[in-house]
Amino acid sequence: MSIGKYVTNPGVIGAAAGALSTARRTQSMRKDWRRLLVWGVWLAGFALAIATVSMQEQDEEHELEQEAEKRRKKQR
Repeated sequence: MSIGKYVTNPGVIGAAAGALSTARRTQSMRKDWRRLLVWGVWLAGFALAIATVSMQEQDEEHELEQEAEKRRKKQR
């Protein structure tokens, strides 16, 4: 597992940059449950970006398997 694929992925970069706007937004908010909710939503988006990158390799392998299966069916 290479960390480079995470650091260079635009989705992960965008989600990480979203932390800056989330920090600015929550700075002026009251310290109650809504502030935690905003950070929770940001964290969920960041986790989805990371999960997407980690599953990308498996998705590509699955697509190759599907194409190979289609070719085998055509040959029959």
